[in-house]
Amino acid sequence: MVIDPREVINGCDVFDREHEVLVLLINAIYKLVKEGRREEAKKLLEEGLYEYTERHLKHEEEVMERFGYPHLESHKRAHQTFRKIVYENFKNLEDEKSFVENASFAIGWILSHIKKSDKRYAQYLKEKNLKACEESPIKLGIEEKLKEILK
Repeated sequence: MVIDPREVINGCDVFDREHEVLVLLINAIYKLVKEGRREEAKKLLEEGLYEYTERHLKHEEEVMERFGYPHLESHKRAHQTFRKIVYENFKNLEDEKSFVENASFAIGWILSHIKKSDKRYAQYLKEKNLKACEESPIKLGIEEKLKEILK
């Protein structure tokens, strides 16, 4: 395993569980690359990261808005930057160097964002004693596929 799921815990259960899917995604991609299954890894990165980007980030933003998170706009800007990175950088991943560079950048950005920015909103929600962290996580649709790869 490349990343320990404990690395993405920010104290808000609903998003911790969604972030865990991201860890499964990263670990599955790593395993596929290590096994020489690069085309499958590229496909999983594109499909998984696109789905993660659209559904999870939107969910975070909706919860922050609903509960009056004071840094919502800057958080949305960070998410928009990442969306742009994903859609521009993952259009063509035909060569190995491009794949490694783009995957490494995306993974690094995600982990840094979770550990810093996401941790701030988790603290806010907990300090305000809001029930947002007790909500059900969204299903990202790739969990079973990732578990199968990681067997």
